[in-house]
Amino acid sequence: MNREEELYHLAKEIDARLAAVEQAAAAGSSLPLVLNIGAGLGTVTVDGSGGLVSVDLVREAVTAQTGASLAGHVLRAICNAESAASTRRKTMVDAAAREVGAR
Repeated sequence: MNREEELYHLAKEIDARLAAVEQAAAAGSSLPLVLNIGAGLGTVTVDGSGGLVSVDLVREAVTAQTGASLAGHVLRAICNAESAASTRRKTMVDAAAREVGAR
C-alpha cells in the first residue's frame, strides 16, 4: 500500500470514529435516567445530559420527613442522577470510540 492509500484509509477510519462518537453522544444525551430518591420518597428523572426533568414524590412517604430531611434526600438524588447521566454518556462515547478503533 502506498502512502496516499494509507492516508486515505486513515482518514476513513477517523471519519468513522468521529461519526460513531457523535452518534453515541447524541444517544447519550437523549436517554432519560430515573433514580430512586431513597427512603421510599419517589424518583428523580434527568435527561441524558443531566438536566433535571422531574421530581416525583410519594405523598405518604413525604409526610414522615422534616423539610430539611426531604430537601437533603431530594438534593442528593438529583446530584447522583446528574453524575450518573454524565458518566453513562461518557461511557457510551468512550465505547463507541473503542469499537470503531477495533475494526
